[in-house]
Amino acid sequence: MKLQVEQAALADGARWIGRHIPPSAAAPNALAVLLTAEGDSLTVAYSSMDVSASVTVDAHVLSAGKAAVSGKIFADILASLPPLQIEFTGDDNGVEMVAGTNTFHLGLIDTDSYPTLPKMPAISGAVAGDLFAAAIASVAPAVDYATSAMPELGGIRIQPDGNRLQIMATDRYRVAVQHIPWAQTGEAVPALIPGKALVDIAKTADGSDTVELALTAGSGGIHVDERTTITRLLPVAKFPQADRAFPKEFSATLTCDAEELTDTIRRIGLLLEGHQAIELAMTGDHMTVQALRNTKATGKARIDCRLEGADAFDVAFNPRYLLDGLAPINGEVAIDLTTRIRPALIHAAVNEPTYQYLVVPVRDPAATP
Repeated sequence: MKLQVEQAALADGARWIGRHIPPSAAAPNALAVLLTAEGDSLTVAYSSMDVSASVTVDAHVLSAGKAAVSGKIFADILASLPPLQIEFTGDDNGVEMVAGTNTFHLGLIDTDSYPTLPKMPAISGAVAGDLFAAAIASVAPAVDYATSAMPELGGIRIQPDGNRLQIMATDRYRVAVQHIPWAQTGEAVPALIPGKALVDIAKTADGSDTVELALTAGSGGIHVDERTTITRLLPVAKFPQADRAFPKEFSATLTCDAEELTDTIRRIGLLLEGHQAIELAMTGDHMTVQALRNTKATGKARIDCRLEGADAFDVAFNPRYLLDGLAPINGEVAIDLTTRIRPALIHAAVNEPTYQYLVVPVRDPAATP
């Protein structure tokens, strides 16, 4: 194998591949990337039982070939090199990388025993890159990455719905839902994709015009520019029926400026310790934000709002959950309320909002429902 490639594009792709590689593994192949030089390109790929990822960059290939090397070391070296052309030479003794006055030699990992890279499933449809990135980012806070009793909560469900995709995550205390338009071109089924992998993939989509999705019964595939990811799916049938948690009727609706409410919650949140909650005390034209039953320090802030459907309403929330729900909203936010202990629905104060965030309040033992 012998080729020449520009450092910038290769370093960026290798860094993205490196995010898929675990910090440690029993087998060396589980930490390796496969380099394939052929035609006029170099492909860097990683494969495991859970996910496979590959990126292809333009290269001047003088001699085709393959080599497997340590993925983390490969990415770290590329990131440290100056923006110059890199010359690769690979033989039975290893891979040599030369960039200007810098020379590195990487030992080989057996390519014959390297896992076979799966093929990209048939494309189901396409979405705009910026919308896809924003949608995944908006529901990601509701993913439960730590649960072991119910691993399905660690996934993000992507469900085709005509000319839209419904993207949902829940940790049982809140549900985040985003709808985005898409163009379906093939068979598509609901898919539950591991949240960590999907969030990493979506970050690279923001600057791309189009993201192609493969939503099949066996695996999920995502293609963004020259980057392809194929991931195992979690059992979608075990994902909670969170759609049913959304109340059909509300007793009151609060409307206020999302940025002002966010800033106020952050200021009052400085008083909170541990699992203390933040309380919203609303009347017709204003709201008081304060720490719920904090004996060490007190403070409150008043902001303008509109409360419809009730003369007054008090409710408390986990401040982090509340901030996560407000983050994707610009302009006015609406909070639909039922009781002090039943879920509240946060969304933009517009007709037919595409983003909805359902959150369970914190119950105050001293208050009546």
